[in-house]
Amino acid sequence: MFRPKIGLALGGGGPRGLAHIGVIKVLEKNNIPIDYIAGTSAGAMVGGMYAHSKNIVSLEEHFLNKNWFQMLSYFADPSLKGGFIQGSKMDEFLQEYLQSATFDKLSIPFHATAVDLQTGKMKILHEGLVSTSIRASCAIPMLFKPVEVDNHLYVDGGLISSVPVETVKKMGADIVIAVQLNKYYEPNQDLNVLNILEIGELALNIVERRIAEDEVSAADFIIHPKVAQVRWDNLIQRDKRENGILLGENAANESINQIKIKVGENKVSHTIHQWIKRIKKLF
Repeated sequence: MFRPKIGLALGGGGPRGLAHIGVIKVLEKNNIPIDYIAGTSAGAMVGGMYAHSKNIVSLEEHFLNKNWFQMLSYFADPSLKGGFIQGSKMDEFLQEYLQSATFDKLSIPFHATAVDLQTGKMKILHEGLVSTSIRASCAIPMLFKPVEVDNHLYVDGGLISSVPVETVKKMGADIVIAVQLNKYYEPNQDLNVLNILEIGELALNIVERRIAEDEVSAADFIIHPKVAQVRWDNLIQRDKRENGILLGENAANESINQIKIKVGENKVSHTIHQWIKRIKKLF
């Protein structure tokens, strides 16, 4: 029986990207195949790493088996130009898992979105070192230094494509499962004492949430993990990281029955369509 090709569109969201791991865990557990992945920012990180290993258990362990000092050290990477954080420590975190993987060697086809500062347009990154493209997609303006790829400087893809549904469709997906991390907007800080980075983060979240609302309307399924309260400091504590992943699992479990039905229905329709094409060729 022929089956439809399934694509994941993983949205941006900084530390809230832990939820993507939980979503993929549920899809794997329920034998939902993943044929294509497109990711923005945090979605590019989780998506690219999973596309490399196709092993969600090892990916989850990579995120969880770091102590607080190790996690904190990945941000101890100050930059004097272009952003507060240079990004070389993030590259170490990625390379520990990816081992200099290139796009042509991935287990699952994967594309990352980024914004070209020279042209102001979105760029789909799908060549060369996967870690470099992930860092480019994750380069939140002001926080991270822009990443150079082929003499162009790139920043966070969420500025133009927060949840890359159309990107994964163009890769060949028949069914798109979109994971939007910024559906819920719940700032829990005292807005009168925010620093410049916190204000920038909230502003970017508002922009990306508006972009995402248009993008996810083209998906077959939209998963909305309730991760509004997951903050950057949650990355330091293992139990908080575990909770971020669990929130993704909870959200995916709410949709998994409908996804299984849709995939099953499409298997039948795809099979009929393919047999009709074969019969036409005979005559």
